Amino acid sequence: MTSTEIALLLNDDSEKIKRIGEIIGKKIPEKNNFENLNEFEKTFIYIDILEDNVTNGGFIQFFFSSAGEFAHEIFHAYLAINAEKTIDILSEAIMLFPQIPVPKDQTIRQRILMQKESNIDLWDELDHRFYKYEDDIVKLTLAYVEKNISNFD
Repeated sequence: MTSTEIALLLNDDSEKIKRIGEIIGKKIPEKNNFENLNEFEKTFIYIDILEDNVTNGGFIQFFFSSAGEFAHEIFHAYLAINAEKTIDILSEAIMLFPQIPVPKDQTIRQRILMQKESNIDLWDELDHRFYKYEDDIVKLTLAYVEKNISNFD
């Protein structure tokens, strides 16, 4: 039995997510270096990145930080777990940028965000919609892991 399979046996879904994150995290040699992860593990990490950033500072925090470089990968991660409401919100956030794809360069993203003060209400609205958690991200993520268990560990 793999470490991820054992993690899925825990009683609490949040603890399952935390434990799987720790297992995958051991494969990440430094921040934002995911070369040792397969696509399934990356999907898990990308979801964690958005959840952590938006719940700790909103979409502006997400795009302003280094995490914003993964905006499009994160979008695809939410597609992979079928988080339809979150996909809609993330799409709207991405579309607030004047150019698509969202720039990978953090300095360029920060400059754009600082110029777009008029969009502050739009960013706040997206944050509020995100915080409603209309998609059960924990359950969707766990279902994704279970469905693709052979690709974890």
